[in-house]
Amino acid sequence: ALAALSVMDQTLMSCVTVSKDGGKVEYCENHDDDRTKAIIACNKCGFLCAECDKYLHLNRKSKAHQRQVFKAAEASLVLNKHENMSRAKLYWLMAVVDTHSSKAVIEFRNTSHLAHASQSECRFCNEAGDPNPEGGCVCKNEECNAKFKISCKRTLPCGHPCNGNLDEKQCLPCLKNCSGTNRQDADDMCVICFTESLGCAPCVELQCGHILHTSCITTVVKNGWIGPRITFPFLHCPICKGLLAHEHLAALLAPLLELKEDVQKKSVMRLKYDGLSFDTESEAVDYAMNKYAYYQCFKCSKAYFGGEAQCQADVGDEFNPEDLVCGGCSNLSQEVCPKHGTDYLEYKCRYCCSVAVYFCFGSTHFCTPCHDDFVRLRALKRETLPSCPVGPKAVQLEGTCPLGLLEHPPTGEEFALGCGVCRNVQTF
Repeated sequence: ALAALSVMDQTLMSCVTVSKDGGKVEYCENHDDDRTKAIIACNKCGFLCAECDKYLHLNRKSKAHQRQVFKAAEASLVLNKHENMSRAKLYWLMAVVDTHSSKAVIEFRNTSHLAHASQSECRFCNEAGDPNPEGGCVCKNEECNAKFKISCKRTLPCGHPCNGNLDEKQCLPCLKNCSGTNRQDADDMCVICFTESLGCAPCVELQCGHILHTSCITTVVKNGWIGPRITFPFLHCPICKGLLAHEHLAALLAPLLELKEDVQKKSVMRLKYDGLSFDTESEAVDYAMNKYAYYQCFKCSKAYFGGEAQCQADVGDEFNPEDLVCGGCSNLSQEVCPKHGTDYLEYKCRYCCSVAVYFCFGSTHFCTPCHDDFVRLRALKRETLPSCPVGPKAVQLEGTCPLGLLEHPPTGEEFALGCGVCRNVQTF
C-alpha cells in the first residue's frame, strides 16, 4: 500500500478517495466553509470536525451533549498530496510517504476518547487531555508538557492554538489549514526526523514557506557539516534547498553565514588565480565551492585551504578537530604575506607533494590521505621515503611535482609553501 501511495498522482488519488454512507459527505457546521469535513455528530451542535468538537465542548454545560463518530467518517478513505508527501487517511490510521526520500510511516490513532463527552484531545498527541487555561488541551505525558512550555500560547483567529514557538513575533499559520492555502498541515511528517507529524511539536515556518519541527532544524544547524571538510547543505531547506532564514534560528545562523561568505570569497579568489573564469558570479561560486576543500582551524576558527575536493572524496568522517590547524596557527613559520596576511599560508604534506590539511603532534603537517595512514608513514625511515614527485600515502610518481615547484626539501621534512594565492598553486 505504501509503495502504491508513493507513485500515485493527485488525479488518481481523487478517484480512489471514497466516502461511505451513499457517498454523502458532511461538513463541519462551525467552520461553515463547505470544505472542512465533519467526523462528529452532536445532538445540539450538529456535524463538527474533531477540532471544533474539542473546543465547543470545553464548557461544562456543553459537555453533557450527546456526541458520536458517525459511520461515514469511520469508513471514509482520503488520499491527497502535500508538497512531496503522499498521504492516505482513515479515521483511525494515517499513512505518509515522502516520495523524494522513499521514507514512509504508518500511524495508528487512538480515537476512542473522541466519542466521550468528558474527554478532549491533547494538542500534541491524540491521547485524552485536559483543557489548559494557557491554550488548548494537554495530556499528562511529560514530553507533551515539555513541548507546551516552549510553544506559543496565543490562539489564532480561527480558534486553534498556534503551533509556533514561545515569544515569536509572528505566529505560525494554522496547521489545521483553516485558510485552505497551506502547503503543509498538521498531518504532514517533519522531513528531518520523519518520526512525528508537524502537529506533534512546536514548528517554524522558514522564509521559503516550508514548515519543520523547531527542535529538528535547530539540531541540524547546531551539528553543522559532516566530516572535516566545510560544506553547507545543512544551511538549506531540506525540501526546496532555499537558504534557511527564521528569527528563531537567527543567532545560530549568523556566524555560519559569515563563514560561508568567507569560504566563497577565498574559493573564488583561488579560482581566479588558477586562471579559471565563468560567465556569471554564481557559476564561479558554485564551481569553486565544489572544486576546493576548506577546513576550519581549531585555534582561530577561520577557514583555510586544504587542496582539491576530489582528493578528499574517499575520506571517512572520523577525525580529531584539534588536528585541523591552519598555516598561520601552526607556529612553524613566521611567514606573513604582505598582501594576504596569514589567511592563505600553506604547508606541504611531510610525506607527499600535496597541500597539508592536518597539523598533528605539534610538529607534522599531513594531507588527508596521509593523515589516514599516519601510523604506517611515521614508522618509515626517512631514507626509504620516495623523492619528488610523490603522491598521497608516499607513492612514487613520475613526471613533475604536483605542487608545481622546481625544488623543495626532501620528503619527510616540514616545508612552508607560503601564500597559496600569490604562489598560484596547482594542487595535486
